[in-house]
Amino acid sequence: MRFVFVTAAVCLFVGAVISWNAATVAVLRIIGIDLSFSLPFHFRRRKAPEVLNALRGRTINTYVLVSGLLLFACPLFVGLLAYDYVVRRYVQHSTYDLKYVLASALLLVLLVILGVWASIGQWQKGTESGIGVAMLAILVLKVSTDLTGALTAVELLVPAAVCCSFVYFGVRRIRGTLSGKRYPTRRDMGVQRNFVSEKFVPSESPTAEKVATVQKLMASAVNVDLPSNEQRNDE
Repeated sequence: MRFVFVTAAVCLFVGAVISWNAATVAVLRIIGIDLSFSLPFHFRRRKAPEVLNALRGRTINTYVLVSGLLLFACPLFVGLLAYDYVVRRYVQHSTYDLKYVLASALLLVLLVILGVWASIGQWQKGTESGIGVAMLAILVLKVSTDLTGALTAVELLVPAAVCCSFVYFGVRRIRGTLSGKRYPTRRDMGVQRNFVSEKFVPSESPTAEKVATVQKLMASAVNVDLPSNEQRNDE
């Protein structure tokens, strides 16, 4: 019976995430942000940055709010609440106490931080990924913990996570080197810059920017000196 209830909790988790994102898309469409209703079902990387295109001309603050919070942190948190409700009631037979409330608040803060970090990276690269990887990681951790116990889950998941990360980043680096693919930067997008950490983002070509700045200054100096030279010749 434990497996049946955990399976039901997983289904409820996925349903809650999709429902939240669908409701969010509906509200955003009402206020003028034209997102597709198929967006909540795109769990993998999107071919086109749909949210960035819908927010073209708006600030990075708006993008972080929509992509990082409303479409990432909030649906995952709602899904976890739905999952925990089924497990705590039908598997653990436990009640909600102060410890659970504090743990949930901490989890929400962590999801918000992760959502902001992910959305800033997507804005800089001009690409967007769904929340499928985050959902899979959460479900693997929760299901393994509820079925086998916390200690056994840690002993199994930590080596597996390290191995998968090594393989993933290795394959990604090799593919990037062979294909020579270059992602578009935030300069190619229509989202305006208005973010508190913008000045800390390193430039991709600082030398070229410095040369361009020097050339502009020299051109300005020439334009300023020309009238004075003409006046001297007239005198």
